Amino acid sequence: MDYLVRYFNNLKFIVKTASVFKPYIENLNDISIETVIIDDLFRYFSYLGLGDGKITENEVEFINVLLDATYTEEDILKLANEEIDDYPLSFKYLHQLDLYGKDLDMHELSSTNELFGCYKLFGKFFITVDNELDDVVLNKYSTYINKLESKLTDDDVNLKPIKLRQSTNTANTFEETHTLDEYLQELNKLIGLEKVKKDVNSLLNLVQIRELRKSRGISQPPMSLHLVFSGNPGTGKTTVARLLSKIYHEIGILSKGHLVETDRSGLVGGYVGQTAIKTQDVIKSAMGGILFIDEAYSLASTSENDYGAEAIDTLLKAMEDNRDDLIVIVAGYPELMDKFLNSNPGLESRFNKFILFEDYNDEELYKIFLLMCEDSNLVLDEGADEYLRQYFKKMYENRSKNFANARAVRNLFEEVITSQANRLAGKDNITDEELNTLTYEDFLIGDD
Repeated sequence: MDYLVRYFNNLKFIVKTASVFKPYIENLNDISIETVIIDDLFRYFSYLGLGDGKITENEVEFINVLLDATYTEEDILKLANEEIDDYPLSFKYLHQLDLYGKDLDMHELSSTNELFGCYKLFGKFFITVDNELDDVVLNKYSTYINKLESKLTDDDVNLKPIKLRQSTNTANTFEETHTLDEYLQELNKLIGLEKVKKDVNSLLNLVQIRELRKSRGISQPPMSLHLVFSGNPGTGKTTVARLLSKIYHEIGILSKGHLVETDRSGLVGGYVGQTAIKTQDVIKSAMGGILFIDEAYSLASTSENDYGAEAIDTLLKAMEDNRDDLIVIVAGYPELMDKFLNSNPGLESRFNKFILFEDYNDEELYKIFLLMCEDSNLVLDEGADEYLRQYFKKMYENRSKNFANARAVRNLFEEVITSQANRLAGKDNITDEELNTLTYEDFLIGDD
């Protein structure tokens, strides 16, 4: 559901961009286009929901979560005898905005196309929200979408992918429209990692001030942006690296802002000369973004027949040659990362910023599990909740040196899901509540 909400937020951003032309279009000047869009989507969902003659709680919840509204079943039933417009008012308004911008040659934008994409995507999810698909409803959905697409084509609406002239991005995804503040919020909302978030925010403040000084022609000493992430598995290192790549792109440090993940197997070959080629290929794919090397310490082997040193040498040269558009993050266990950096003098000079990812505590592990449940539309009953709290308390107190953190939580979650499936498989007439609830019994994995 979060994905659909983000997709809808992207549409709102596009509409806001196109709305700069509203004052120049007489019949749109005093209209809230976003309100019209929400009203039309509500009518669209009502039309589909009433296709089988009934409205379910899941359907009402879907509508309200997506549209951030408080509609009731009665609100939907009031529309039972109304015909749906095969070319809603919101499309007409957005079409006028698109045409005005096109006439001025100010951009290549089809907010109408974005709205049509929402209708297709949201409709597909809505008609299956109850985990079943009615043939009548599917036919209503397909027929309506085909009519709407035909109408858009007849009106010469540009159905090509959106392209804002002022954007330097080439990828066409809704993530392009995320702002720096949104990425920072995503970073700061991560569970736990308080010291990591503090260190990253301090680093970003430093980088932004340097960029400001640079824009004003003030000289400053060179600064390495390469990083060492040390910590146990499952502590969020890759997640933070991915967010950093996007943030650095937003503030102009990186041209693309993508993340390329690799490890020893992606860099080291089996014979002389192959390693340099493999490493260069990976570096090339990471240009304009961040190269994230997990378990980087495995490159620093002392064996004469090992080619890890060749990968390090190739990497160091690339970091020097491409310092303006490539950032490398090496990651691994704290003690082993120290040995890795001491294995080559060039590594110490280029990697001088360290961020430690500490283990999650029991409360944070519990919150991570709940987040996984939320993403899967699952809840815990009282017994399961209490069991889980005690389970993570013992897990944290008895954790090993190489504790797996969120990976251990993920493994538990998958085991519990399987346990729930085994418990429900032999039952008849399984209710939605049973499907969406994890019980104390589901956590007794391996118990007699």
